[in-house]
Amino acid sequence: MSETYLSVPLTEQHQTNFFECGEGKLDNWLDTHALPEQNVGKSRTHVWVDQGGEYVVGYYTLSQTTVRETDDEPGLFKKIRPPKFRGEEAPGILIGKFALDQSLQRQQLSLDLLADAYLNAYDAVRLVGGVFLVIEPKQNRERLRKLYETFGFLSIEGSNRMFLNFEDFNKGTPFDA
Repeated sequence: MSETYLSVPLTEQHQTNFFECGEGKLDNWLDTHALPEQNVGKSRTHVWVDQGGEYVVGYYTLSQTTVRETDDEPGLFKKIRPPKFRGEEAPGILIGKFALDQSLQRQQLSLDLLADAYLNAYDAVRLVGGVFLVIEPKQNRERLRKLYETFGFLSIEGSNRMFLNFEDFNKGTPFDA
């Protein structure tokens, strides 16, 4: 997505130990959990690498999810169900982790990384089906929530989750590309 950084699936050859986004849990997860979770099929980590193709400077994870009506959140699915959609659940893609190295923050690259995640998620739903792109930003992360809103994500009332309907989004983006 960015002209400076190459977007590729994470491999053992990538250097993750120098990555620092400013949130230790995300740094540690990339270095110690990303490949094991990928190897068992739990999620797929996509990374931005430097021009040498070795050092990770950004990453996000994608995994399958289902948005469904639950006892914990009654009426949730009815609020976001696409028109003409039958049933009480719909498949989608979850952006589980999302981080940019501190050296790239405040350079307007977060939106590019999010667009990259969207394109990979959309490729997946075109292959296997899906309705939503879902993300659950941490509480008290208003700047991050604003980024997702800029991209077109909608908040789900009574939940930290946000969603984007692929079909609606593809009709036109809410920002100037």
